Amino acid sequence: MKSNKLIILIAFTLFFASCENDLEIEPKQREDATLTLSTEAGVTNVLTGTYALAANGNAYGGRVLLYGDLLGVTGVTATTDFRWRGTFGELSQMYNKLMLANNVIIQGTYARYYQIINASNTVIENIDKVKDPDRRATMIGEANFLRSLAYFDLVRFFAKPYESGKANTQLGVVIRPKAIYDFNVDLSKERSTVDEVYKVIIDGLNLAYTNLPEENDFYADKYSAKALLARVYLQQGNYPAARDAAHDVIENSGHGLSVKYADAFNHDTDKTEDIFAIQITKQTGVNDVVTFYASEDKGGRGGDFSIRDPYLDKFTDPNDDRAHFNYENPANGRILTSKYTDQFADVGIIRLAEMYLIRAEANFQAGTAIGNTPLDDINIIRTRANAENLTTVTLDDILLERQLELAMEGFLIHDIKRTKQSIASQNSKGEPRLLTYNANELVFPIPIAEMDANKLITQNPGYGQ
Repeated sequence: MKSNKLIILIAFTLFFASCENDLEIEPKQREDATLTLSTEAGVTNVLTGTYALAANGNAYGGRVLLYGDLLGVTGVTATTDFRWRGTFGELSQMYNKLMLANNVIIQGTYARYYQIINASNTVIENIDKVKDPDRRATMIGEANFLRSLAYFDLVRFFAKPYESGKANTQLGVVIRPKAIYDFNVDLSKERSTVDEVYKVIIDGLNLAYTNLPEENDFYADKYSAKALLARVYLQQGNYPAARDAAHDVIENSGHGLSVKYADAFNHDTDKTEDIFAIQITKQTGVNDVVTFYASEDKGGRGGDFSIRDPYLDKFTDPNDDRAHFNYENPANGRILTSKYTDQFADVGIIRLAEMYLIRAEANFQAGTAIGNTPLDDINIIRTRANAENLTTVTLDDILLERQLELAMEGFLIHDIKRTKQSIASQNSKGEPRLLTYNANELVFPIPIAEMDANKLITQNPGYGQ
């Protein structure tokens, strides 16, 4: 029931709401940390507050999905699949690949990720207050899942991409292994390598998988952790591990594809396809994908992010439901996705269709057929969409199917980077340029506030020091 969902901004859990001295966000109220963490109820509320932090608009309440799309869209109007026409200058910087280190939206998201990490660490370090061993294990699992989720998007946005077969010693992000209770001390620390950050993510998700139950209401469960592991392994190019993780979720989680493609979206309670979703209510939050992708009458800004013909032309079957899962905004004529038309719907983070696509790609790359052949997995997805089945399948077919199925769900830039594609763009003078998958312009800057507070941290190339 919606009334049982998270209460975002539980004030007394936010005593830890700063991640760095100059990134502190003042909570509405404070409670002494010692008092909060001295009881099982207090630690439980910190965990609830961690979900609340994740549900914020500048994290998994929607904007993280938008970032992935903005960075991945070509800036050449004539050929772009999607177009950004919003008035937020900070978001336009992402679309134009001309980001600045003082971008306050990037700064806010960076801070939010570290708030999630710090809150998760706080739960783990004070878990002894929870007496029931099963509940204690579940809470440890949830905290590790949320922490790994935050680190994964931090390292994907704020560092050069992981490259399979390489040492990945490029700078990742700062690892904070312990909770921070006093922000008045010097917290300066250099960034760990990308490889080290991925190890923290994977270790945390494996621990979460071990500790979490198979069912956990709308909170993270065992298969939320395994599904995120499949996504992480795919990003690494570790195809056998990605395949096995996705297969586990498909076969054992109890989740199924929605009967209709449209049924996978715009609902305020978890449905069969939802492996993990962020809960939004009228009392507690804003669905920020609706904000930027929807028309005014559906709670959005008119469709800042819209669909163009080059994307629609990728659908070769006129019966494919996904080709028509959009609408025209009568106010401005923009073609908008129908995935986000309810401003109080949950924000889907992981759904089962992605697992079929991961298993198909990973099996193809590994030359295996664990659970199913790549062709059959792709046709399962196409059948649900009423699209004609393929008779053979190539890697390009599988990657195209990801675009048709998962478009505007935040995957674009991450798929470009892991498959080593390039993006056509323009420089500050309006001259054409081609950005490779590992270009400096496709990595977020470390925020100025962090640079000022952290004496040891290194800025990303292209943003000064």
